[in-house]
Amino acid sequence: MTSTLFAWMASGKLLLTKQTFCQRSLPLCAALAACAISASAPLPVPLLPPLFAAPQGVQAGDWVFRSGIGGDSAVIRRVGGGRYSHVGIVVQGAPHVLVAHATPDDEPRYPKQVVVSAWDTFASRSHAHAVAIARPRFLDASQRAASARAAAARVGQAFDLRPVADLAAPPPLYCTTLLLGAVRAQAPAFAPAWQRVNAPMLGGHYLLPQTLAAQDLQWLARSE
Repeated sequence: MTSTLFAWMASGKLLLTKQTFCQRSLPLCAALAACAISASAPLPVPLLPPLFAAPQGVQAGDWVFRSGIGGDSAVIRRVGGGRYSHVGIVVQGAPHVLVAHATPDDEPRYPKQVVVSAWDTFASRSHAHAVAIARPRFLDASQRAASARAAAARVGQAFDLRPVADLAAPPPLYCTTLLLGAVRAQAPAFAPAWQRVNAPMLGGHYLLPQTLAAQDLQWLARSE
């Protein structure tokens, strides 16, 4: 296994920097520092259309699952025993759906951090075989909105994928744990099971996307 074995999808481009996202969206982001865009940043790569258009009625706090097209995504699905290899949380439902997610390399200009992507980027056929939107039944609308604000407040924080030995300790930050922390702020009893992975250098407990997909969810839309 390599150090990228459990990487959570190389997906779409970052739609908003911390500065513009804070100005246009959630109040909790107001304290985040602006990201400087390098003059030498690579040009964006044109993306294929999304697997489906963002449906009406998507709300902040809904969860978005994705099945990636890369080899690492296939490993994640195989280890987790499920359909999905990546997850994000909707931080804005209208007028355009925006998704916060922790990723190592979705956007080369903003590597290894929490980013916010437009729906058409997150769900692009360039990045995914399948996409699904789900709403956690165990949270009410105000709790879901608060969980979205909690996730958005972490835009720019460093991606940190590593195994966990002590499940009582604060977890590292990757796609599933971003969502875990956002939800636990509203529902402290939320405790999805961590999966033990036995592998040289990477052995330990991980929270996999399929575990979150198995929670009490209302599925709103699926591409498959």
